[in-house]
Amino acid sequence: MTTDKSTALFIGTSLVVAIVVGAMLVSGWRAGSLDNDIEWLFWLGAAAGAAGVGCFGAATARRSDPHRLVAVGLLLFMAAPVLCVAAVMVDYWI
Repeated sequence: MTTDKSTALFIGTSLVVAIVVGAMLVSGWRAGSLDNDIEWLFWLGAAAGAAGVGCFGAATARRSDPHRLVAVGLLLFMAAPVLCVAAVMVDYWI
């Protein structure tokens, strides 16, 4: 993987995060509105997404083989919405 692809992933995921967080702020939704028993799952997803974007940024800055960082970043960034949506759905059923 070239650094151009890593850079594209970093820019793309950063834009996705900015749009999602902006939409949440505009709508007035807060993670604190979730039940305390399940809120940790949402924050785990948010941390996974941030770590995924961080991995893409590190892969962009790294001149040698960025394959492992990109693979870990993809795994984390794809797991993040699953965890966050699961937290919201479970909160609905609690």
